[in-house]
Amino acid sequence: MDRLLAMEAFVRTVDTGSMSRAAAQLGIANASVTTLIRKLEAHLGVTLLHRSTRYVRPTEEGAAYYERCRCILEQVTEAEAALTREHGLRGVLRVETPIAVGHLILSPALAEFSRRHPNLRVITSLNNEVDNLVKRGVDVAIRMEAVESGDLVARLVYRARYALCASPGFLADHGTPEHPRAIDPKRCLGFSGSPSGDLRLWHFWRGEERHEITPEGNLFFNSTDALMQAAAHGAGLIYVLDVLAERYCRRGELVRLLPEWETDAQTFYAVYLRMGFTPPKVRAFVDFLAGHFAAPADPAPVPIRAR
Repeated sequence: MDRLLAMEAFVRTVDTGSMSRAAAQLGIANASVTTLIRKLEAHLGVTLLHRSTRYVRPTEEGAAYYERCRCILEQVTEAEAALTREHGLRGVLRVETPIAVGHLILSPALAEFSRRHPNLRVITSLNNEVDNLVKRGVDVAIRMEAVESGDLVARLVYRARYALCASPGFLADHGTPEHPRAIDPKRCLGFSGSPSGDLRLWHFWRGEERHEITPEGNLFFNSTDALMQAAAHGAGLIYVLDVLAERYCRRGELVRLLPEWETDAQTFYAVYLRMGFTPPKVRAFVDFLAGHFAAPADPAPVPIRAR
């Protein structure tokens, strides 16, 4: 029996609540995880897990052994990190990001990250679902709102602001609004990202003056990328995050309007499992994100118990 692999199979089973998910993370067959844990139990002479068709959870002895195993595995990771510092990052890093962020920011940035770490394979999943990171084997997730249950670290990597934008062609045809009161709601493209169809409202304020706009145009999307593409083709005004619109503005396809007005904010976090020792590949990627997003000067990791 490979005792270290058996320990890792046991720890991942407890973390994910499933032998099949532990097997998927380890890249081995479900039956192999079952066999490893049974052999570990036989070696120790105790039952480590309560098993049923609905759940897997540690026994009292299993819970105590789990904590010791985690410490041992973290020490192994730290020992491997010493070699990593000499020979570079290796292995697989699994990343998850919202679709628009993946398309417009992360995908182009990963070209640079891969050049820095040519022996590290990065597997990126683009989706807008907020689900359990550990169960799906995700090492780092970019999140904009609440994250799932569990002890996590959320590191602030960017605080964005919404920006009012339109194409040069649209502004030539319809004029450039100089004040929120001049914005015609019927020329505003809407974003609806929830199943209920709730629209994102547009907010502007300066001092004590505040304005709220409900888009009433004839185009609505649940994709920020699609929204910006439609606006770039002259379909109307949009209200999107500045970090997402930056590339369109840099190319001259969109123009940012009313920059002197305050707008709603959105914070981006890199989220990963809280451990005694952060794997070097995770630390390197999160540091890279913070630099690429141009985060505040001191984006210190903040332990949280996520909702």
